[in-house]
Amino acid sequence: MRSTRASLVTGGTALAALLFTAQPAAQPAAAAPVGTGCLAYGQAGSYLSREGGLKLTLSPGFLAELRRAGIGLSALGPVELVDGGKALWTPVGERYDTVATPGGRICHPGGFSFSDPETNVTYEIDTFRMVFAATGGSALLATPAVNGRPRPRGELTMAGFSLREALAPGTFVRHGGGVGPRKVALTLHRSWADDLNRELGTRLRGGAHWADLAIAWQGTPSRPVPAGTSPGLRGIELVNAAIRRMS
Repeated sequence: MRSTRASLVTGGTALAALLFTAQPAAQPAAAAPVGTGCLAYGQAGSYLSREGGLKLTLSPGFLAELRRAGIGLSALGPVELVDGGKALWTPVGERYDTVATPGGRICHPGGFSFSDPETNVTYEIDTFRMVFAATGGSALLATPAVNGRPRPRGELTMAGFSLREALAPGTFVRHGGGVGPRKVALTLHRSWADDLNRELGTRLRGGAHWADLAIAWQGTPSRPVPAGTSPGLRGIELVNAAIRRMS
């Protein structure tokens, strides 16, 4: 379990991709083996940028339902709670994230935890994955753990979003010291809503607005990732092209 960086009872994110033109490595850490998911300490992975940040601003409706149900929210490092507990922020870049081939999933370490003090249930997302799909839906995925036990049915889709919306002019802009989508709506997936409702007693509904995603990619990465034909790798290529146009 990752260390908790911040917590509160709620009252008051990634994405990633690859560089398709090789660049000389900056000589430090060992490279992450292709396809292994999140990085071990000291590794450098294939990612769209050397560094940057990803922010998930939780919707008022989602926060209100957590508050109604008495559910606490904590961040699991390197993710942090920001904006008075209304948003989650995490650093991104080649030393945090990497793209697994051939699917093109991007693994982000850290996450968040929900807790119900009345039932002593803790529901954790301590690693999440993102897919920028060139065709079909783009999504955030994870395997939740309840009281330390991974979900028996394995991975589920947490939320979906539109890559077309993320790359649209006026959305994909310079901001936060980098470039990327400034605000993309994420829709709560029914499978995650049902899982949260079952474990935490919430009354969430699939298809509702879950959060707004913002990513600012900064700096040229030192390691490339091979191109591919999967929707995920093709989507990463589209994102990479957009970053180049804005840089």
